Amino acid sequence: YFAGQINGTTGYEEAAGQGLLAGINAALKIAGRAEFVLDRSQAYLGVLIDDLVTRGVDEPYRMFTSRAEYRMLLRHDNADRRLTPLGIEIGTVSDERRQRFLEYNTEFECGMQAVRTLRHQGASLEEWLRRPNIGWDDVAAMAPQLAELSLSDRARKQVATEVQYAGYIRRQETEIARLRKVDSVRIPDSFNYTSVTQMRHEAREKLGRLRPVTVGQASRISGITPADIAVLMIYLNASKPPDSNMSTGSKTKL
Repeated sequence: YFAGQINGTTGYEEAAGQGLLAGINAALKIAGRAEFVLDRSQAYLGVLIDDLVTRGVDEPYRMFTSRAEYRMLLRHDNADRRLTPLGIEIGTVSDERRQRFLEYNTEFECGMQAVRTLRHQGASLEEWLRRPNIGWDDVAAMAPQLAELSLSDRARKQVATEVQYAGYIRRQETEIARLRKVDSVRIPDSFNYTSVTQMRHEAREKLGRLRPVTVGQASRISGITPADIAVLMIYLNASKPPDSNMSTGSKTKL
């Protein structure tokens, strides 16, 4: 397992993030457990690794927010709600932190449920929160039940953020669901790209060298066109045994 400059990144935060993931996967490998992979919609580290695998680097890679397509989902205020459940699953979260997270998540869900169900002048508090110049204090004044809830400032701010950006968040989640259908189509390790004669020579050479794990990963490789992916799908479908299941996971490998 490698991390840092040997992979083409700087030796700063990018290297630290890779080191964390490499260490996790080394431990999982020794324990005989499945690898842990973050995708582009889960974390900036997932974006970084996917870029390294599919696009390569011409200069030391820095992780800029502009590289991520789903910045509405990859916010700093929801990092714990995005990643702590994954940490709990693989065993990198202490019992104390797990308990704190569960308590906060319950608090957040309680706030979300309240703004969705409480109403004022025929509209839910959720609808009121989406209006310009309306904040938490405003909707709390509209419904005493909301004001009586024992919510931390952090929970109130996150509920307000989720509500105010709900439309943008839903659009990104819809796009992610669509892309995951493509990412779920796996490419066999033994797939022979030289046999795909209808595909451009450049594409065959690049795919054969990089060996993407899924069709979605292949589509993100620099220089690979939608036409190349269409041809690849035809060959994959033609070579698929009737009883096989090619939708058994979509993970980017280091």
